[in-house]
Amino acid sequence: MPTDRNQRIEYMCKYCGTKVTRYTIAGRPMPGNCARKPKTKDGKMQPHTWVINRKF
Repeated sequence: MPTDRNQRIEYMCKYCGTKVTRYTIAGRPMPGNCARKPKTKDGKMQPHTWVINRKF
């Protein structure tokens, strides 16, 4: 029987659509660099914005 600890969540970046599946106990994914977001004035890449796409 699946428990809350074994439940998986699929996160998706709302800008570029990158998907990452993780267990609930692992938490949200690391921000990383989003290729679709505009760069800052310093020329640095901006991080992904993760939202929950679906739960397994």
